[in-house]
Amino acid sequence: MTKPTIKTAADEALEGLLKAAQENLPGNSDFSSLRSAAVSAFEQNGLPTRRVEDWKYSDLKRVMPSDLALAEPVDAATARENLSGSGILKSVDKIQLVLVNGCFSAELSDLSELEDSVTVRSVSDALQAGDFVLDDPEIAKGDIALSLNTALLQDGVIVEIAEGADLAKPLEIRHVMLGGGLATLRNRVVIGKGAKVGIIETFVGDAAAYQLNSAIDYRIADDVKLNVMRIINEGDQAIHLGSTTATVGGNVHFEHFTLSASGQFVRSQSFVAMLGEYSDADLFGASLVNGKRHSDITLKMDHAVPNCNSKEQYRTVLDDKAEGVFQGQIIVRQYAQKTDAKMMSQALLLSEDASFNNKPELEIYADDVVCGHGATCGDLDEDLLFYLGSRGIPKDLAKKMLVMAFLAEAIENVSNDQFVEALEGYILDRLGLSE
Repeated sequence: MTKPTIKTAADEALEGLLKAAQENLPGNSDFSSLRSAAVSAFEQNGLPTRRVEDWKYSDLKRVMPSDLALAEPVDAATARENLSGSGILKSVDKIQLVLVNGCFSAELSDLSELEDSVTVRSVSDALQAGDFVLDDPEIAKGDIALSLNTALLQDGVIVEIAEGADLAKPLEIRHVMLGGGLATLRNRVVIGKGAKVGIIETFVGDAAAYQLNSAIDYRIADDVKLNVMRIINEGDQAIHLGSTTATVGGNVHFEHFTLSASGQFVRSQSFVAMLGEYSDADLFGASLVNGKRHSDITLKMDHAVPNCNSKEQYRTVLDDKAEGVFQGQIIVRQYAQKTDAKMMSQALLLSEDASFNNKPELEIYADDVVCGHGATCGDLDEDLLFYLGSRGIPKDLAKKMLVMAFLAEAIENVSNDQFVEALEGYILDRLGLSE
């Protein structure tokens, strides 16, 4: 017998918003049926709590407010003021595609600078035309954040990169939240065979309390080289639900780095399906969590074919009363022989009140594989602090130097030197170590 779901004020508020918003959201009748199914699923299950295994360490029901409303549109002039000079990767030469409060802004985007091999259009236009199909990889089916994304999907960008393209500049998909409210968007990046591409995703917002549910879908053809940089630098009161899905073809090198730098409640989750042989996927990340913030990195890697490699390495620094989570799952299917998969999560606790939850998992159905996982959690090494102190370095400075060294090992896995320099510069500034 199934126990009835106990609905909180947040559940009821979100359920009311889901029903009220349906008539004004874009999409044809086929997509409306998908929305209706997602709404029905929410009505039955509500927001996830710690009793849901995938959300065991991140109680979304507890943090979601009960006064939900959709984010209001923002004029381009106001948004432009908040864009100027901002961003952790501001020193990197790139082409921007801008979304404000969940809606794509052609006026704020650098569309005139796009190469001929790149086309961009809005998801809302594709929904109205009836040619935006949601077919997430099997490993992402049933995910609650993606289901809510479908139910309230407003807009996003579709980026298509032609076969053989070699982009001179990375494309930045920049998400800006202003004035509070809830925004829901989904982006799609389709990369043709043999292309070489750099993608940056950035998330910024003002001091207002807001919620963002963002998803991005990478469809990667054979022989592609793709570098992705994901920077989460939300406002201090923000709730961020970020989902990445990727289907990887053959002979691909896929590199994905996530920096979680700010936001009150952040969950960044990735679902990667290795569908072509002789491909590599390297997923790295670094998180800096302080105050009473909560940061959750969740990863599911699906090896469905033979002869593929994956490597995951995530590092988290926690201070004050911060909470951190790493959930990593590697699945090796029965016919995925010769798989080489490694996963490591390491956390550094700078306060006795900080906490971190590690949950690495291996699910292996093949017998000729090399797979392993590891997890560590601890404080600063007293011997190293003593060594630095014996060289005349003040203790506070010594601690910051060790934190920087800890995070640098993850950052230096990034192959783009410009990205590495910008990331290390940001962390040095944040730690007060820059010149």
